[in-house]
Amino acid sequence: MSSRDERRLSRIHWRVSGSGPPLVLLNGWSASGLAWPRAWVAELGRSFRVIRIDNRGSGWSRMAEQPFTMADLAGDVIGVMDDAGADTAVVFGLSMGGMIAQEVAMRAPDRVSGLVLAATAPPMPGYKPRTGSALALSLVRPPVFREPLDKYFTKLWSMAAAKGFAERHPELMAELVGQIMERPTPRSLVFHQLRAVMGWGHVDRLRRITAPTVVVHGSEDALMDIRAGRRLAELIPGAKFVELPNVGHLVAHEAPEAMIELIKEVSAAPKRATAPKAAVSRA
Repeated sequence: MSSRDERRLSRIHWRVSGSGPPLVLLNGWSASGLAWPRAWVAELGRSFRVIRIDNRGSGWSRMAEQPFTMADLAGDVIGVMDDAGADTAVVFGLSMGGMIAQEVAMRAPDRVSGLVLAATAPPMPGYKPRTGSALALSLVRPPVFREPLDKYFTKLWSMAAAKGFAERHPELMAELVGQIMERPTPRSLVFHQLRAVMGWGHVDRLRRITAPTVVVHGSEDALMDIRAGRRLAELIPGAKFVELPNVGHLVAHEAPEAMIELIKEVSAAPKRATAPKAAVSRA
């Protein structure tokens, strides 16, 4: 296997850094594996071999077959794990990435040693989403005529964070926008990803998940209703629900230390076949 830290598998692009047990990071709708806080990824690399995947349609995975389903996206993850020599891994999924992570854990429970599902929702009909938030609608609208793309992305993702976060941490927002600008997801592929999300179902399969699972949600998430996270924790056997006060959708940016602790928590937890009703806590 090549020693390069960026590789391709069936036109799916991924990156690896750090050392330790494998940790797969799956980003959300329209975001690639580039779009994680650099300091956060570096800190995770002290404890884990971090594998960041460009979901099909994003980053350098634009050329993968289209259209595609959530099953295809999960198959991509399992294929990358095979290529990376990761028999099992902790999987952290944000938003759409959390949906992909659920599908991986349902299809290949023996491959997932722990799950952290952040700012996400269960398959349909486990939760009925509220009708079109302003941020969700903005994601499918093109920029205003002649609006600079960096200004458009700054405005868009500032809306995803809790109120005031972007103003308090302009350096983090600038880093995120720069990462997105490096390889923006074409609008047609944004819609392909949305189609995969909207066609995802069979919520009863969540009972197949045996990995230690934490569902985490910011109390100020404007894109994904916190009720979706609570419902997801109820549906996964033994899942723990953690609410992050004053945090929006960008949990890795807004609460990096809490995310690292939760990832370490599930990494150390024993796998189990069944578990009691979901526990609830506030970070």
